[in-house]
Parts: sequence; C-alpha cells; structure tokens
Amino acid sequence: MRRAGQAAVGLGLLLSLAAAGCSGADGGGGVGGGDKGRSAAPSTRMHVLTRTPCALLEAKPLVDGMTFRAGTDSLRTEPREDSSQDGTPETYRQVSCHETNGRAAQGGDLWLLSTSADLYERVGPACHRKRVKEDLDRAQHRDPVALGGSAYWRSIEENGRPGRELVLCDGNLLLEVTAFAPYGSERDSVDRTLGKVVEAAARLMEEGLRDPSAPSSTPAP
Repeated sequence: MRRAGQAAVGLGLLLSLAAAGCSGADGGGGVGGGDKGRSAAPSTRMHVLTRTPCALLEAKPLVDGMTFRAGTDSLRTEPREDSSQDGTPETYRQVSCHETNGRAAQGGDLWLLSTSADLYERVGPACHRKRVKEDLDRAQHRDPVALGGSAYWRSIEENGRPGRELVLCDGNLLLEVTAFAPYGSERDSVDRTLGKVVEAAARLMEEGLRDPSAPSSTPAP
C-alpha cells in the first residue's frame, strides 16, 4: 500500500530534520510522511569505512520503546567494481548490518532490520546507482516514492511481514535500509513505525560512517 504523501527531505541524507521538516503527519510517518517533498541537491559529504557499522544502531532505541540487537557486522575490505554513469569502472567497499532484530517494550513481537552501505572513492557514482535502482523499481511497478533527488522509499512485503525499504545517496555513500514488522501485522497499523525505523537507522548509519576529517558538505549548484 502506497502512501500519497511524501516527506520533506533536506540535503545530507535526511539528517537535518529540523531544517527539512521531515516529520510526517499523514500516518505514513517518518520517511514517506508529510504533505510535500522538497528537492534536494546531491551532497558532497564524504564517508569512510568503520569497523563496527552496527554499533550506533544499538546505542539507543530507534523508536520509542523498541531496542535492536545487531545480528551481524559485516565489513568487506576488498574493493568491488561498479560502472559509473559514463561506463567507467568505479571502486567501492561495503559495510552492512544484517537481520538486526528488535522487540517492543514488554517483550513484544519481533521486528527485523537490515542495512547495507556502499562507499565509493569519489562523489557521483552513489547517486547514479540510486537513480538506476529507482528507475528499475518504477519500471517494474514497485511504486517508489521519491524524496527529493537523493532518496526514495517503497512499501514491501515478505512472508506475511509488511515492510519498508529506503534507498538514498549522500556524497560517496549509497545506503539501503529495510525494515519488517512482525508476522501478520496490518500495514495501516505498522506503516508509521516502519517509516520511523528506517529513517532513524539511516541517520545512525550515516553518522557512523561520516569522515570526521572532511570539511562540511555544501549543496551542489
């Protein structure tokens, strides 16, 4: 089920929430809520590999009353290659956190979360790959909902679990976040929480991978 509203999204991977006005009020919640989307120029922010990409996901509840436990930290140090917009090879490395699980307060039902971050050697290819993914989802009628120019989300479902996927780019980072509600959940009752979970996880992953020595990002013209 696709929400009609779109979140207002700012530069820097939905992270400047106060400036971007990213709190939805239509029931979609978090990423994908709100009335209007704002266009966002690609960021020039740089990111680097870290040894514990899941650490910040466990540092505090992603949403009120729900804590997550990292199932797998994965750091692929070997470079991988992908084609850029002009067809030249682009090198990137990947970090991921798979099947992190969370429970609501008082031992509630199991929620699932997974994240995957690809870090390129330069700015440009990450947002190209995001556009390719979005175009493919649209061509296959998967109903992607654009969030400015730097991200999109879509509703998904797997084995009776309603879920949400968020794909976004920020500088040299391509980030994919997927969350699933417990088995048998009704979409309308969990969609808002799913939006909050993927939004919070995206913020924390980006923060943990951000290069502290790099200068502050500036909007592209």
